[in-house]
Amino acid sequence: MVTQPQPDCLVVGSGIAGVCAALFIQQGGARVAIVDPDEPGMGASFGNAGIVVNTKTKPVFAGLTARTLFAMLRDPASPLNVRWSQFLGLSPWFLKMLANANPRDVRRITDALGNLCRSGEEIYRELWRDAGMGDLVRARGSLALNLTEEERDRDWDGPLAAFRAAGVPMERVGPADIRALAPVAPRYAAGVYSPDFQHTTSPKDFVATLFRLFVAQGGLSVRTRVDGVQVRDGKAVGLQTAHGVVPGGSVVLAAGVGTAKLAAGLGEAVPHQAVGGYHVMLGAPGIVLETPLLPLDFRFAITPMRDGIRLAGTYEFGGAARPPTQAKIDDMLRHVATVLPGIDNRATSTWRGFRSYLPDALPVIGASRTVERLHYLFGLSSSGMINSAAAGRALAKMWHGAAPDFDMSPYAIERFH
Repeated sequence: MVTQPQPDCLVVGSGIAGVCAALFIQQGGARVAIVDPDEPGMGASFGNAGIVVNTKTKPVFAGLTARTLFAMLRDPASPLNVRWSQFLGLSPWFLKMLANANPRDVRRITDALGNLCRSGEEIYRELWRDAGMGDLVRARGSLALNLTEEERDRDWDGPLAAFRAAGVPMERVGPADIRALAPVAPRYAAGVYSPDFQHTTSPKDFVATLFRLFVAQGGLSVRTRVDGVQVRDGKAVGLQTAHGVVPGGSVVLAAGVGTAKLAAGLGEAVPHQAVGGYHVMLGAPGIVLETPLLPLDFRFAITPMRDGIRLAGTYEFGGAARPPTQAKIDDMLRHVATVLPGIDNRATSTWRGFRSYLPDALPVIGASRTVERLHYLFGLSSSGMINSAAAGRALAKMWHGAAPDFDMSPYAIERFH
């Protein structure tokens, strides 16, 4: 257990969000401990598509209506799916999500996500240098694939103009450019290339390497399950764990889907969903792929990694208490063969995990409204690997009493109360 001197801060969660927050709080001179029963980089940090620098910030629900959402939920090729036995109970959450799908709120949310996304690369670059992890990151861009030029122009004309106005380099590409970037099937005649994307060749090792930097700089690791926050006189003074009380001068809850439950126990319930995601590893794909792909006729990411090619995707609502759906795995395996001819699409491993979602697609970053010395960092949806560096640094500045580099009000937990 933790020995004296008592940590100034206890960070719950050793995923990418918790590790980044702990590193930046530590850099300000604080004694920090990370508390988690699992080894670093597990959970959603383990299973994601591996994109660590992204230039797209628009929420997935932008422009949806009740009708188009329902159609997407019913379409197996859509990135949004639902366990229909749970749909009635989920409908209030979907209505909250749709309330944010209008152009004004999409612009507000896009700007707030952009604050995190745009500063992420610079912040990560410093961490990568300090951790000596350049071999874990590749700058190969990302290629979205369309079947026809008409489909591409329909999907991308408006978004491309907005991205360019924001200074985001994205370019239309045709068949020759596509084949120069990846061994893609001729059925894809058009696409959009995003040159600034970067990906990691091992999400788990990416987080574990940052965690080792944290420990090398004096950080503590406490491997135990957290059951609650210990509060005395309105202040967070420690954690209630499976092995007793772990004392600390303050608490940061950055445990992904587990944070919402802990927050509810402190009187700060939020409209949270644990949204399922799947991945499949092809350990011997038999082809060479350098650039991550996103086929838009069946949306999932195809990312080259150190141990093969990873297929990752799906927003599955309502499955947290149910076993994985094998059809999700089978669909990705079947479709990747139509994207990359000649690929050996036999799965060597599969995974299903849960990401922390809020109906406005924005995370909670900041102080509790009910408990002093308590901060939250959760709800990063499917952008945890991308946005945790900027989110963690902003939270650390707030923890140290300094002003972050951008307005933090869009991320405050008060927006749900």
